[in-house]
Amino acid sequence: MRFRFAVGAAVASATLLAACGSSSSASSTATTASPSTTSSASTTAGSSSSSPPNIPNNPFAGKTIRLISSGAAGSTHDLALRAAAPYLAKYLHATTDVVDMPGGGQLLAWNYISKAAPDGLTIGTTDIQGLLANRWEKVPNETPNIQDLSYLGFVGGGVAGGAKVLFSVNTNKAPLTNIFTLVQDHTTKVTYLGSVGDVSVPMLFKIYNIPYTALTTYSGSLAELQGILRGDGELSSKTWGGSWASFVTSGKGKVLLEFSMRKTWGIDPNVPTLDTLLQKNPPATASEKAALEANASALDAGMGLFGPAGIPANKLAILQAAVKWTVAQPGFIAQSQKSKLSTAYESPQQEMAAINAGINPTTEATIRKFVPLSTGVAS
Repeated sequence: MRFRFAVGAAVASATLLAACGSSSSASSTATTASPSTTSSASTTAGSSSSSPPNIPNNPFAGKTIRLISSGAAGSTHDLALRAAAPYLAKYLHATTDVVDMPGGGQLLAWNYISKAAPDGLTIGTTDIQGLLANRWEKVPNETPNIQDLSYLGFVGGGVAGGAKVLFSVNTNKAPLTNIFTLVQDHTTKVTYLGSVGDVSVPMLFKIYNIPYTALTTYSGSLAELQGILRGDGELSSKTWGGSWASFVTSGKGKVLLEFSMRKTWGIDPNVPTLDTLLQKNPPATASEKAALEANASALDAGMGLFGPAGIPANKLAILQAAVKWTVAQPGFIAQSQKSKLSTAYESPQQEMAAINAGINPTTEATIRKFVPLSTGVAS
């Protein structure tokens, strides 16, 4: 469904949006720059936002910019774009049209965006680590040259939420006492419940020679949690939040590790991060350490906005500035916090640093020793 807001108008008209040129249908919401209009489907930039700078010869004024969410309606990608859309519209003096395009572990959206005209009018979301995971796992991909895409920045992962962590049943029995005991115990087998496309846990366990059995036949995250509660296994790795957070706060579970290169985890500073683990218990080789760092840094990079390769430098700079301004707006922050999304700005330079670290030939070769190849599932 599309909702349009004329500048200064108070009435929104709704029209159906046809499928976006692919075999998968997509839902859409459009917002035109408006200082006062709101709707139940989207919230426009209100008086709490600062005034954006004037853009001389603005190439986006009066245009429609398609914001492609690589997740379904209600996903973190969808919610983040709908929170950002009115502010991007206000900054660019444009209409922003949010289109959900889930499918193929985000590949449907990525391929659609990468093949769009490089005019800055089609941009969308990506998990930076997901882009790299598909490459590491050699998933058949129509956009393999991820270093050439146009990165705009957006929000980092795992600061106030969205962290990828290693969950454990709440026990004081070794080797699950803490992460340091686990990586030093090379005899006790543990059972991990997860997806076939996961990178973080298989690589960690194999590099530290942790004997484990992986159960990957569950239908989804909730089924994995039910399996843990049933006693099918002791460990799983998921994004912090929802039922998994309740698993910990109820006392039934705990967090052993945050997969992050930050010094501390914002949710609980007593939980070690990967950075702490690597300092106290470094792996056997420098290349293995670099591989773990590259994956964690990509997770830290969080959710980015990107466009196809070749967007002209002047347009790219305007889009990057619009994203940075948007993330700083009180209305965007409030809406994101309401949806339990990260609000920490991540720059294009930080995203590119994570990409470049992940495609380093030595690092890539090392990671491929420890992760399943060609699963077809983004991690």
